[in-house]
Amino acid sequence: MTLNNYRNWYHHENNALKVLYKGIVAKAVEKAEGELGKPPYKFTYTIFYSTKRLFDLANIGAVVQKFADDALIELKLLEDDNYTFIPQIEYKFGGIDKENPRAELVIEEFRPDEFTSE
Repeated sequence: MTLNNYRNWYHHENNALKVLYKGIVAKAVEKAEGELGKPPYKFTYTIFYSTKRLFDLANIGAVVQKFADDALIELKLLEDDNYTFIPQIEYKFGGIDKENPRAELVIEEFRPDEFTSE
């Protein structure tokens, strides 16, 4: 899933993928029940790519983030996805994983004293 794909999908394809992704998020949330803490949050997305081909982290991360945010809101685990609830978002490269390419999300309580705007 990349921004290029997202831009070109038909509306029904986009909705079908969002429903599929919501199911994946729901299963992950069941395993982490009660560990979310209170907002505001820091979201860290680690992208594990399937090949050595160079790619733009935000090109994948932005779509994954949009789908994850929407799923968390629909599941009533997040009230909104604006900056008052998620003031810090980070994308990281996790490496090459040909067998299991993925994006992993870590949600932590946002600590303003750890935030740097430099």
